[in-house]
Amino acid sequence: MLEVADLGAAVRFYSESLGLPLVSRSENRAWFHVGERSRIGLWTPQVGIAGGQGGAHVHYAMHVDAADYESAVQHLRDAGLDPHEEHFEETDTRAAYVTDPDGHVVELWTWGA
Repeated sequence: MLEVADLGAAVRFYSESLGLPLVSRSENRAWFHVGERSRIGLWTPQVGIAGGQGGAHVHYAMHVDAADYESAVQHLRDAGLDPHEEHFEETDTRAAYVTDPDGHVVELWTWGA
């Protein structure tokens, strides 16, 4: 779960800029599928089940198949973003980084293409 200041802006970023499918949305929460069995929750500041709360995040990563990497980066550019790219030669991993409206750094990585 990521804490966001403006749920509408965050939903637009994750659905339009990143292309993630929106699963559900309420007044103060939205859920997106990330892959087949994972999800990301976007919440306005609140205390959730079992005392869960958001906070400051440095960054998180989502895997992208190597064959899909170039089109994923182009999708970010088409959405008006300027991804920072890295190639980690020791693991032959490629990564693209963008920042969401709340300052969370999102990494798309290939892991040993």
